[in-house]
Amino acid sequence: MRGNLEKRNKGITLIALVITIIVLLILAGVSIATLTGENGILTRASEASKKTIQANAEEQVQLEVIASIGTDGNINIEDLNDNLGNIDGLTHEGETIENNPIDSLPSTVVVDGNNVIIREDGSVVVSEWTQTGYEITNGKITVKVGDYVLNYDEGTESTQIDMTESGYIEQQTLTTEDLGWRILGIGENGGLELISDNPTTATVILLGEIGYLNGEEVLNTACNELYGKGEYAKSARSLNVEDIDKLADYAPETYSGYGDLYKYRFSTEEGCMQYSTSTDKGQTWKNWENITIEDFQTFRMPGSSEIISVDNPKESEEIESTFYFYTISSQMADNTDIANMITKGTGDSNVSQLLASPTVICGEYTASFNMRAVYDGGVDMTSIMYSSDTRSLNYDWAIRPVVTLESNIQLEGNSEDGWTIK
Repeated sequence: MRGNLEKRNKGITLIALVITIIVLLILAGVSIATLTGENGILTRASEASKKTIQANAEEQVQLEVIASIGTDGNINIEDLNDNLGNIDGLTHEGETIENNPIDSLPSTVVVDGNNVIIREDGSVVVSEWTQTGYEITNGKITVKVGDYVLNYDEGTESTQIDMTESGYIEQQTLTTEDLGWRILGIGENGGLELISDNPTTATVILLGEIGYLNGEEVLNTACNELYGKGEYAKSARSLNVEDIDKLADYAPETYSGYGDLYKYRFSTEEGCMQYSTSTDKGQTWKNWENITIEDFQTFRMPGSSEIISVDNPKESEEIESTFYFYTISSQMADNTDIANMITKGTGDSNVSQLLASPTVICGEYTASFNMRAVYDGGVDMTSIMYSSDTRSLNYDWAIRPVVTLESNIQLEGNSEDGWTIK
């Protein structure tokens, strides 16, 4: 009897030992998961540390941006560059701010490894994404400009453009179209931006002075109403010329006449309209030149009720000529896929697309006020939408929506087969 009892006790002890080991392994697994799992202590601690560093970077940049706001309420770019130089280690496009200053907003600077986007309104935001050339990464995946995003559902919406906004004689109604989507870059909220694979088949009509004055807002609002309400969208807007310039690495300042200032007046001494120009930001002006053509003896700025003429011989305000032109395929010769993406149309690679970018071109007779466009394969404009001699024309062209995704969306896939939002 005693022998059988001893064997039974040894058996129980062995089973208990195995069970104990299993329990300890389970507890160890739970402990490891608690420490290192997706919601583990170490993971949360790491995330908290990361967020603290991000918040500190954001705060440093925000303070310098606030210090750069002038009495007019706008950010002074020169002051901004000087003030950002106070932040240790800050870089802009891989260089110090002194060697590569910001020339326009929005713009991205890097502080302590964080990408901080400075917006035009003076607000700042930290982005998980960083862009170098055509590649965009968040440290986990790398996507490329032009990659397809396969499952953005824009939904079904409609919007109306009133006559008082477009200048056209009728109200315009637009509805959402299935356009397909590709990666464009990083949005102002730090999330990815998508560009429609095709321009709309429907067109927007902008007419004359009203169309020029409201064109940017009309296009951005229409795109947001139609395409900015999808499941993963933060907002939407229209493609603009700055988007294309960035992809093409084009500097508008290189275009002859860009940034020149003009003034117009009616001279009672000469009995005709005259113009003068300045190529050095108004420091010096050329002698007044006569405008003798009969059709150009009046001058009115868009939105103004005052007409300069023989009956009101006054001098106009300074007007900056902001027009420039380049052929997209030539400027992007090293990446024809991106060039084709921008110029793409429904059955026509040179479809005309309105851009949410007003522009002015000044000349010897008049100043014309227009909307920029992708036209005949180039960054161009609509020609005369409104002229200072009060002529008006309308344009009936496609639009190209750009969707800004929520900053926390995740992608899976690859550049060859396309990406899906998960």
